[in-house]
Amino acid sequence: MVLTFGRVSPTVSGVSYDIYFLKRDSGQSWEDAMEALEEQAAGPEVLTRPAGWDQVVSGVRYLLGDVSVVENPPVWEIGHVRTGIRMSCFSGEWSIAVPYWSNGDAAATITGHLRALAGIVQTATGLEAYDPQVEVAVTTDEWTAQQAASFVDRAAESSDARG
Repeated sequence: MVLTFGRVSPTVSGVSYDIYFLKRDSGQSWEDAMEALEEQAAGPEVLTRPAGWDQVVSGVRYLLGDVSVVENPPVWEIGHVRTGIRMSCFSGEWSIAVPYWSNGDAAATITGHLRALAGIVQTATGLEAYDPQVEVAVTTDEWTAQQAASFVDRAAESSDARG
């Protein structure tokens, strides 16, 4: 499933492995929750500080160490230079993006952080972390860093072959 959102953070560029945070009602499918997020993206920009922002920044710093923080409404973003991981809240829409520039052990190490990062955002916002690449919730036992790493590996190898 490939989704195109009405708004994309202007600081995230290129192709990446993405995790989205959704408000999912009881019994609502992930696909319907993603459609609701797309509808939200068509709405007006949200310029207010995201709920839980400070908690997310603190948690990410604790997990990853030195990170950059951008607070430029409607963009609120946390970046980790070494891994390329970007956590953002763009106009109220939370996401995590991992660039397709790593493979092998490096990809596994980077994707290994995703469950913990997703948990930080979930705890701070009450939203659920969803991985559309493997079509499961990130903080469940069904999701593994190895699944995510295999997608990152394939994309990195494909980029290397085109490069």
